[in-house]
Amino acid sequence: MSHLLRRHRQAAFTLVELLVVIGIIALLIAILMPSLSRARQQSQRIQCMSNMRQLGMATMQYTTENKGWFPRAAGGGSAFDDWIYWESARATTRDEGRLVKYLGTRFVEAHYICPSDNLNGHLTYPYSYTMNEFMGGVVAANNGDLHGRIKVTQVKRSAEKIMFIDESSQTIDDGCWAPQHYSSDGHNLISNRHDKAAEKSTDPNAGNGNALFADGHVEFTDRFKSLLQPNYDPVK
Repeated sequence: MSHLLRRHRQAAFTLVELLVVIGIIALLIAILMPSLSRARQQSQRIQCMSNMRQLGMATMQYTTENKGWFPRAAGGGSAFDDWIYWESARATTRDEGRLVKYLGTRFVEAHYICPSDNLNGHLTYPYSYTMNEFMGGVVAANNGDLHGRIKVTQVKRSAEKIMFIDESSQTIDDGCWAPQHYSSDGHNLISNRHDKAAEKSTDPNAGNGNALFADGHVEFTDRFKSLLQPNYDPVK
């Protein structure tokens, strides 16, 4: 019996040994957590880019079926040719848009929302992506610099012209991206949610964000570049 008790005491953990094991586990978690967080953020950025790439393909399909015209940029008013139209309070309606038929058989919200966007700060527009006003035009009568939509053949240097952006949750208010308004209203800024732990800054020089270009490629680009006319004006 004494021999069995002696063997049992030798096999048991002491309190000190248990605390050492717990300390090692806590240290490993502390080391691994930042890496896991970065991996998660990277995965979400890639999914966002995939969403935008699909929007780009759908837009090109739309232009093919509509004599080269881009869909409208969804600046408000729910025009029939808006790339997306939505209701801010969707109690009895379902959001739609002219690109839905090219993305599937029905409207799927995940196609229009960045996985890193918790939609906090959005006012009436419950999605993440906005289309270049200079390509899709706007229909709001009170807009001082009203643009008409153009044809895809009018875009010069398409690999340099931004067509859609993943817009900041701090500035987004509709489906239309009007970069020329940023200096006056502070809206229309590309999101840096994939470049920052939390999207708090509306500094145009703070970070990078996802942008879809007119040739179909998606790029993690500098915020300030999206506000330069050669990158958003398709006919320049």
